[in-house]
Amino acid sequence: MISLGIPIAIVVIFLILRMFGKFTCELRKLRVGFLKRHPKITELPIITSTGQIVNCVEDLDLHLDFLRGQLEEKEEELESSRSKISSTGENLKKLTDTTNEVRKYYLKLKSEINKTENECKQLKIQIEDYKLRQTRLREEVNENVKYYTDLLSDLDSGKTGSKGDCSQEFEMVKKFPRDSKFDLLNRVQEQ
Repeated sequence: MISLGIPIAIVVIFLILRMFGKFTCELRKLRVGFLKRHPKITELPIITSTGQIVNCVEDLDLHLDFLRGQLEEKEEELESSRSKISSTGENLKKLTDTTNEVRKYYLKLKSEINKTENECKQLKIQIEDYKLRQTRLREEVNENVKYYTDLLSDLDSGKTGSKGDCSQEFEMVKKFPRDSKFDLLNRVQEQ
C-alpha cells in the first residue's frame, strides 16, 4: 500500500500543478486583455448646474477648473465677509462704548441743567423777596419823610404850643413783623 500511495501522490501533485499552470495562464491572459482594453467611462455625459453638457474628460477638466476658480472667489468673498463682520462688530462695540459715554455725558448735563434751574428758581425767589423788601423800605422811607416833613413844618409854624411838649404829635410808624426776612431791617431801624 505504501508503494501505491507514492504514485498516487505524484499523480495528484502533477494534476494540481497542471491546474495551477492553467490558472496562472488564465490570469496572465486576463491581465494582458485588461491592459489592452480601454476602460469605459460610464459617468459621461454630465449635466452641470448651469445646464451645460459635459461629454468628454477634457470638458470635465475645464469645468472642474471653472468650479475651482469659483470656489476660490467664494472663499475670498467669505473671508472678506468675515473680515467685514469682525470690523463691524468692533465698530458696534466702539459705538456702544461711545453711546454709553454720550449717555453718561447727557445724564450729567441733564443733572447740571436741573441743578442750574433750581438755582435760578432760588435766585428768582430771592430777587422777588428783595424787591418786596425794597418796596416796603421805600414806602417806609416815604412815610418817614412825610412824617418828619410834616413835623418840621408844624414846628416851624408853631403849632406845637408854647410849652414845647410835642410828644402828642408823634405818630407810630409801622414796623414789619420780626421774621427772618426783615431782621436786618428791624435791627437797622432800632439803632
